[in-house]
Amino acid sequence: MRMSTQTAETVPSTLRVIEPKLMLPRVHPGILRRARLHEMLDRDPGAALTMVDAGVGYGKTTLLRSWCIERPEPVIWMTLDAADDDPVRLWTHLATAVERLGQGLGGRALMCLGMRGATVETAVDELMNGLVAYGQPITIVLDDLHAVRNEHSLRSLAHAIERLPANARVLASTRSDPAISLARLRARGALVEIRARELAFTVDEARELLLREGIELSEESVELLVERTEGWPAGLYLAALWLRDVEDPDQGVRSFAGSARHISDYLTHEVLTALAPQTRDFLLRTSVLGRFTPDLCDAVLGRDDSSVVLAELARSNMFLVALDANGEWYRYHHLFGELLQLELGGEEALVRRRRAAAWCRAQGLVEDAIEYAAAAGDAETVAELLVEHDREFVWGGRIEQFLGWVRWLPPELLLGHPSLPAAGAFAAAMLARPAVDVQQLLAIAEQARRERPQLWSQYVEAVVEVTRAAFIERGNVGAAVEHGRRAVAAARAGADVLSVGVLASLSQTLFFAGELDEARRIALQAVERPDAPDVPDGYVVSLGLLALIDAEQGRTESAEAWARQAISFARKRFQADLWTASIAHLGLALAGMATGRLDEAEREALRGERLRRSPQPTVGHAHALLVVAHVRVARSRLERATTVLEHARREIAGFPDPGRLTAIAATVEQDLITARANAGNGHVVEQPTAAELAVLRCLAAGLSRREIGARLYISLNTVKTHIRELYRKLGATSRADAVARAEALGLLDLTQSPG
Repeated sequence: MRMSTQTAETVPSTLRVIEPKLMLPRVHPGILRRARLHEMLDRDPGAALTMVDAGVGYGKTTLLRSWCIERPEPVIWMTLDAADDDPVRLWTHLATAVERLGQGLGGRALMCLGMRGATVETAVDELMNGLVAYGQPITIVLDDLHAVRNEHSLRSLAHAIERLPANARVLASTRSDPAISLARLRARGALVEIRARELAFTVDEARELLLREGIELSEESVELLVERTEGWPAGLYLAALWLRDVEDPDQGVRSFAGSARHISDYLTHEVLTALAPQTRDFLLRTSVLGRFTPDLCDAVLGRDDSSVVLAELARSNMFLVALDANGEWYRYHHLFGELLQLELGGEEALVRRRRAAAWCRAQGLVEDAIEYAAAAGDAETVAELLVEHDREFVWGGRIEQFLGWVRWLPPELLLGHPSLPAAGAFAAAMLARPAVDVQQLLAIAEQARRERPQLWSQYVEAVVEVTRAAFIERGNVGAAVEHGRRAVAAARAGADVLSVGVLASLSQTLFFAGELDEARRIALQAVERPDAPDVPDGYVVSLGLLALIDAEQGRTESAEAWARQAISFARKRFQADLWTASIAHLGLALAGMATGRLDEAEREALRGERLRRSPQPTVGHAHALLVVAHVRVARSRLERATTVLEHARREIAGFPDPGRLTAIAATVEQDLITARANAGNGHVVEQPTAAELAVLRCLAAGLSRREIGARLYISLNTVKTHIRELYRKLGATSRADAVARAEALGLLDLTQSPG
């Protein structure tokens, strides 16, 4: 097995990658190599996912790490934990590991993960491209997959496994089946499963383990031990540790009985009792640490010899896991650590966690410090750390993780740190959380403004107001304009770093309010700032608004230029699948409609509408529907235009202040009425034939003449003849005219020539 030592240079924020998560745990010299399980892991290397699934203490991690060290190909190892419920954190670690295989392999994924608002699935796709480019066999191990419970994180893992290239495979250890479409993988033969039944020790394996520890038992005692422990690996390892110091091992085996868990409790107590008091004290007091170094242990225990103690424990105790070859990072076996913590008093555990938080904070290990402080109930330290690093979390894409911690803090503490409820409300809005979640955090921020004005700042003001301006999507355009103006004023007064985003927000609200000239001026201010490209979402929105406004005001050439610039930039900066890019597509649709490129115009309008969809009606989506309807009227697709217009009107009816949407809808409706009247004035000179109707339906679908020929298996000349006859029979002079008349006469619904 090879592990790359190259360091990634494109980690998306100053928040550190937690290196121990990517360390392959060392194999203890006394660990038994279980050949039959290795063969199971080797049996189907083409399977996308191999899942080792059993309860605690079944040796899942031990099996995988012993198998990994024998592999010729590189192995990426990641130990998962509860914080990986933030998918950006999870994939930042995995992308960093892939980048270390070769420069550039994970770089685009890391860049995408650092873009606020970019989808995790886009980053996953980029990472899969990196694995394809690597081209050599690679194994990715996800240890403790059960720790991840967030639907978004699990969905992103399923997305990756479905798209895993042939040169890569994933191995996962878990205590429960993850929600990653296992049934579909099983049906495709892409899943290998190793469960508790296979992981349980056989009598032969138990005998070999005991002999390695210098313990000789009769055949009857070995069988009894396996029976009593049900082959549970942790129970057998505990028994081996204990029996080493028992005068009569055979009698020792006969002395305990009960369930496997009862045996583990009994044996752990016996193992701890047999240790020297100072060693037992060390184990108990460090059991609160998830992963640790000698220096961290020294800080937690107030001593300076932890490196010596850990080195000795690593040699003699199978339940201490060395995470690297240098003796810098360790952790306890999960079962042993849990049992140790049960022995440690609650108050003692809190003291040790507070010390661990202080040490991690001093070392710049921000996430570890927050987690230890939270576990110790030290909400004030959590709040202080979040205030110090809120921009790194929010602007670096780690908004789910940040929002989770903010929601954990009590409201009265948030009042003393108003930037936290403000940034939390912004994060909740970015994540499209229910409006009530956003409003609750905004209410706390507003309470802090009233009760503790000395803690208020222009930065907090700008964040609160731009978040409120985002509620334009809830249908109150007038209020959104006022909030947008306040956000811009606050940014100019002392929060310049937010200027691009707040200018884009104000420009959008002004556009929907009908103040097009001011909206254009504000959007230009945003895009002309030197830092505009560093705020991709604000930059793309501003460019898109310039396209929309110029298209509406008849500047079609500049509108198209703005739109294409926005779309090109969005693709490069992983914004192409976000709502921010929808505005540019709508602007391009209006420009295309004005220049007669109706097929392209409808494609762009539909793309913009899809990107604007959301679970609840929004101003942006209603506007996109109106653009689609307008383009379809121009294309003479009148029935479809009517359906879309009705959808838009239903959404608009639910808005307290829809701004100019009502007027736009009225304009589209009037154009629709005029088009219907024009289409209805004609009459059929002669009924089209079945062949001509087939061509007519292709014309309505927007196909070119060559495409119609290919679709219907007829020559280009035949297509031209049918179109000429259709124009004559329908009294039409153009494609759009012919389609409109056919739709009005119900000819597009016919499957054969009438008569």
